[in-house]
Amino acid sequence: MSGYPYRLQAIGVGLLVLAWLGFCSPWSVGVNLLLAALTVGMATAAIVLLTRRARAQRRATSHTLAVVDHALRALPSEVRRHTPLVITVGDAHAMASAWGDDVARMTDAALWVRCDTSLSLMHLADALKRWRGGQGPDAVAVLIAADQGDANTQAATAWKPWHSAMRAASRAVGYALPLCIAVYAEAVDEDIDAYPWTDAYRWFGVSGGAALDIQALPDVLAPELEQYVRAVAPTRPETRAHRAALLDALMRWTRATVLPIWTDRRAPWRVTACGVTTVPGVPMPGAPFSHFVAQTTGLVDMAVERRVLARYPLPDALLAGMPRQPVRRAWPRALAHAVIAVVVFFVAGAMASAWQNRALMQRVADHITRYQALPMTQDAARVDALASVKRDRDELEHYADVGVPMRLGFGLYRGAPWLPVVNRLIAGYEPPAPPPSMIELDSLSLFKSGSAVLNPGSNRVLVVALDMIKAHPDKRVLVAGHTDAVGNAVSNQKLSEARAAAVRDWLIDASGLSPTRFAIQGYGDTRPKASNDTAAGRAMNRRVEITLIPDCRDDDGSRSTQGRPACSR
Repeated sequence: MSGYPYRLQAIGVGLLVLAWLGFCSPWSVGVNLLLAALTVGMATAAIVLLTRRARAQRRATSHTLAVVDHALRALPSEVRRHTPLVITVGDAHAMASAWGDDVARMTDAALWVRCDTSLSLMHLADALKRWRGGQGPDAVAVLIAADQGDANTQAATAWKPWHSAMRAASRAVGYALPLCIAVYAEAVDEDIDAYPWTDAYRWFGVSGGAALDIQALPDVLAPELEQYVRAVAPTRPETRAHRAALLDALMRWTRATVLPIWTDRRAPWRVTACGVTTVPGVPMPGAPFSHFVAQTTGLVDMAVERRVLARYPLPDALLAGMPRQPVRRAWPRALAHAVIAVVVFFVAGAMASAWQNRALMQRVADHITRYQALPMTQDAARVDALASVKRDRDELEHYADVGVPMRLGFGLYRGAPWLPVVNRLIAGYEPPAPPPSMIELDSLSLFKSGSAVLNPGSNRVLVVALDMIKAHPDKRVLVAGHTDAVGNAVSNQKLSEARAAAVRDWLIDASGLSPTRFAIQGYGDTRPKASNDTAAGRAMNRRVEITLIPDCRDDDGSRSTQGRPACSR
């Protein structure tokens, strides 16, 4: 894998998010569907943008890569890997003079690749890293013609697009790109034929693996220039002295004007090499470097006619101290990012599982507490609470039978210990005893002998019957009176009816129910419970019975009481 698989990572992250929403999310179905739609949309947009970026990269670098591949095709793979690869950028004059129409050039020191626009630098750096199997460019060389163009050539604003391009290129290759600053000055009296081959286009500067101390550059260069002047003079000695003075001024101008533009500590690159050289040519009148030379050395431009300029040399010598870039495979970083995404998925799933397990256990505990807090007398409320407990039991049994879902899993499920607790609670439910359908009252506790008038203290006896009646407002009430066999049968009949009517009237007043819900019946001595021959038997026969009976209904289901006060079925 030579390039980072951005699209594959986008698909993987999208699938993990969808899996979390489908199996782990504690939110509602509507929220999950909305988030799933947003995830699919964002993943699709990312894939589209990455695809367009890949196509733009291929369009911007296909010709350059073809030329580079042709230049190195005959070299063995090991030599190709160890050959320094440098991207060159710069101002228009320097690039035209150094490159002409070439796109790539192989020298003894490196393979040089041309980049003319800031927009293509990121694509070119990334493409070269892919082409070399993960080994990115070893440096970026900035070529500057000091005495060509006006003052805006070296202004910070002119290089601002290249700063942004360098940041993007450093992010694309995954490391801070080393920067090599190469500055040219044209000299009218330069005669390349007057120098031995060792002096031709000689570079003066420093290079290394660490960032340069720009303030110390002139002092570092001074001994080298002094040694250069004292060397054996060529056929024109004055040319060497003139050139040394010009080079010293050029380095000082570079330190004061050029290097501050490229030595921002916050920038994702570092200047590790800087050098200057002179070439035959004619400085442009009014160039900023010409003014600097006139002020510092007293040298002035010579008015000569322009002639064909020599090609600018590429700064091969400045690469000597710069280390080669190692191979940086994309798969370890991609694998690390994939592992991080999976870890985040499991952490988020565990957090969602913990939250949902806590909510489940709290719900079961609340239902149990609610059921246990209800008194036995509130059976309807207890039955409703027990239904909630049964639903919890069914859910826990389902998890025990088919397995715990992922949203409750991750080793955090705690529902198994609750299942026997819930089962014991359900098994221990006992419905209340059915209310009595009839209450028997002792007549002697309600009436005096032979009287149908309620005693003053009879209310306490009738309250029990009143509670029964109020608990069943949907049933009718039959009040029946009974006497013993002492006395006249007709008198006993009338007395039993009168006593039943007295009890009925008290119940109507106390309950507030409609009189139509009550019926009375006098049985006299016709339905004894015990023998009338003994006092105990006669006491048992003197009684008032209050019976609850359902409404009488016609065949069509409508209520009807015509012709009969109450009935039972």
